[in-house]
Amino acid sequence: MKKFALALALTTSLPALADGPQFSNLSKKDVENVTREFGANFTHTVVAAPETDGLWGVEVGLVAGQTASPDFKGVIEDSGGSGSDFKNLYHAGAIARVHLPFDFFAEVNLLPEQEISDVSIGNQSYGIGWNLGGFIGLPLDVAVGAGRATTEISFKQTTPINADIKLETTTTNYWVGVSKTILFFTPYAKYGTSTIDGDLRATGQIFGYTASTKEDVSLSGNFLSVGANFQLLFLKLGVEHTQTHGTQRLSGKFSLDF
Repeated sequence: MKKFALALALTTSLPALADGPQFSNLSKKDVENVTREFGANFTHTVVAAPETDGLWGVEVGLVAGQTASPDFKGVIEDSGGSGSDFKNLYHAGAIARVHLPFDFFAEVNLLPEQEISDVSIGNQSYGIGWNLGGFIGLPLDVAVGAGRATTEISFKQTTPINADIKLETTTTNYWVGVSKTILFFTPYAKYGTSTIDGDLRATGQIFGYTASTKEDVSLSGNFLSVGANFQLLFLKLGVEHTQTHGTQRLSGKFSLDF
């Protein structure tokens, strides 16, 4: 538990080691790429199989991981900054999952707003689902579900343009999932559709194609998640690889499951 908490603290502190990001002369494609990678990074997850077990159940724990962000890195470099510290984005949060009568389940992942160096960040996401396989007694879990994540990131840049910048993203997924528990091991997969909506605004002129200081984008694509949970008594560990709109993310979990 202490080791996982330390890893979580290091993960959320990594951006503080970097020079702050900077934006200038952004194209429409740049805005779409930044929105996609941040939206994919904070896509809802509790690193859980789409399973239910019994009438009631509660799981609480921590999730952390990273997302490859080559386009965000490139945008910073094209703006005259150093992108070497932004090859990956990081996510973390406290999670809870409950399963309810009739094989319904609900999930939450929360990162309260905090300031890391000069970057302020906060995230909250929620998920719901129904395990049809468990409800009708199939030999494996077959579920349908949805997840929604909202994230707000803000920072101040002084070069090359003095500006306060805020990015808000909302990621919504609908999916079908399957899983099968074999002793203490539960592999799973989820596949569906994803929509990422972004709102990027600044107090200075950071866009190269419009005189506006605010831009909205909406992106649609596919969502794929594969992972596994390992449980021994009340202790549960999980690992998950997610692809959202082609952006790759890896997440891990430590939790207690009752």
